[in-house]
Parts: sequence; structure tokens; C-alpha cells
Amino acid sequence: MPHQHHSNLREGLVAGLVGALLVALWYFAVDLGRGELFYTPNVLGQVFAQGDTIPSTRTITSPAVIQYSLLHFGWFLLFGIVLTALTHLATRNPAFRMGVWLFLVIGFAFWLGISYALYRVTDQRLPWWTTFVGTLLGHGSIGLYLLRRHPALRGSLQKLPLGAEVKPPPHPPGGPMA
Repeated sequence: MPHQHHSNLREGLVAGLVGALLVALWYFAVDLGRGELFYTPNVLGQVFAQGDTIPSTRTITSPAVIQYSLLHFGWFLLFGIVLTALTHLATRNPAFRMGVWLFLVIGFAFWLGISYALYRVTDQRLPWWTTFVGTLLGHGSIGLYLLRRHPALRGSLQKLPLGAEVKPPPHPPGGPMA
């Protein structure tokens, strides 16, 4: 397969957009199911953009929804660009494969912590499972998108297990008690 040039910016923006749209659709479906459209971005917008720790759930405020949407898409676009840059490094140098994995896992764990904090600080107005599933969908879709776009990286993961990129240092002869 001939080498394809991949742009960090362009590919990262697409990857981030895939994740952001999937999470937005998830929140839309959850809110539609509960009969309150834009409930989730309204609560998140009041907390993140307006600093209100006890958000109003009686009325949907357009500024809160718009502000959260901008934060949401901005975060995912940035995450997609950084993960794409790491993926390109890992494609050229297998030692960076662990960095890609760690970035995904740490990003996921970070948002799990944020989800739990939101659940507590909003007096349980935002169910933790909605952001848990949204985070899983968003980060997972970006990771899968990039893995599909980089068959060389996918092939290297099949040939060499993650973490086996670097040989361990030699041990001194005779063991630790010699």
C-alpha cells in the first residue's frame, strides 16, 4: 500500500467532529427519551459556561445551550487534533503507540471524573450514566476512526503487542543477591 499523507489538522478536525457529533446525538436521544429537548446541554452550559452549580432545569436557556455546544465541539476538535498527531507519531515510531493508548485512557478517565463531579455538584440533575456513555461513545469513535484510517498502525498492533516496543534493559549476571 503506498504511503498516504495525513494532515494532523484536517484529520484531527474530522476525528474530533465524529466524536462530538456522536456525543451530541447521544445527548439528543437521551433528552428526547425523557421528553425534555436540550436538557443535557442546558445543564452542562449552566455549569461550565455560566458557573451555576445548581442549574435551573425548569427552563431551557439558549445562551447556556449555545455556550456549552461551543465548549463541547471545541474540546472534541482539540482532542481529535492531539490524538491524530500522536497517531501519526505512532505510525512512524511504534514506541509512541503506548502514548496513543494512554491519551485515550487518560482522556476517558478525566471525563469520568468530571461526570461524577457534575452528578454531585448539580444535586444529581445530570445522571452520571448519560455522560459516561457519551464519553465512551465520543472517545471510542475517535479511536476507531483513527485506527481505521491508519492500517499500518493497526497492523503493528497485530504483530507486536502494546508495550513490547522497547526491549527491557539487561539484568546483571548472577541476580540480585550476587
